Amino acid sequence: MIQPTLFDTGVPSRVGAAAVSESDSRHILTPGNGRTSAYDFSLNPYRGCSFGCAYCYAAFFVPDEGQRDSWGQWVEARTRSVDVLRSKDLNGKRLYMSSVTDPYQPVEAKLELTRAVVEELLRQRARLVVQTRSPLVPRDIDLFRQFEHVRVNVSITTDDDAVRRQFEPTCSSIERRLEAIEALKAAGLRVAVCVCPMLPMNDPEAFGRRLDRIGVDAVTASWFHHSDRPFAAGTRPGAKSLANDLEWTRPAYERARDALRSGCSAYTTADVAFGPA
Repeated sequence: MIQPTLFDTGVPSRVGAAAVSESDSRHILTPGNGRTSAYDFSLNPYRGCSFGCAYCYAAFFVPDEGQRDSWGQWVEARTRSVDVLRSKDLNGKRLYMSSVTDPYQPVEAKLELTRAVVEELLRQRARLVVQTRSPLVPRDIDLFRQFEHVRVNVSITTDDDAVRRQFEPTCSSIERRLEAIEALKAAGLRVAVCVCPMLPMNDPEAFGRRLDRIGVDAVTASWFHHSDRPFAAGTRPGAKSLANDLEWTRPAYERARDALRSGCSAYTTADVAFGPA
């Protein structure tokens, strides 16, 4: 059943610093391609993302220049998402939620749109991988536990909250995300930690050991999302400038990645961590 708060309370005009609007777009499913080619579809119940991380490549996919420049300051809730899913046959289909937004960003706590989507995917017996950096995700443990195939990927890009505040100023602390992971694992769910992109780290080996103690199923790390192709999505200039100020270079990343791997038995390749559940 769709959560009653989804439409009864309406869509708030703002959540934090982000303007929120309602969209009747039916374009929530995209056939898998590129990094999501292992999936039948990527699924995005929101357009835009109030987290607005400095490095986020998703802004590239927004056609409106003004919205690209104000990425992080607006969100559209695709309130017909459940209707769209009901019109599809998703039994056994592999879905990645989400590729260009965070399905558990702050507005989700008010709308419960993603929760309604997860309920419909459960009803249809879809295979689901969730990608988020939000500590809200354990709210839906009751649903996740009923899936035959599900995994939650949680992004934690650094072990240093001072660094996190520079690149992800509106995101939750590292500790809150780790607590969310502990809750997911305590519920018996499969969890991958994505250190993607890896930002400057204090002690990546110790961070890896902590993830092992929590019992995560997979850990992966990656460098900034660069592309030399014209019109291809890549890391935004602001993140590159911050990285340069912190002397965060590709060799520095590789040393930190190797230290993370040496401390973490769950470390694996990105292809494995991002593959279907």
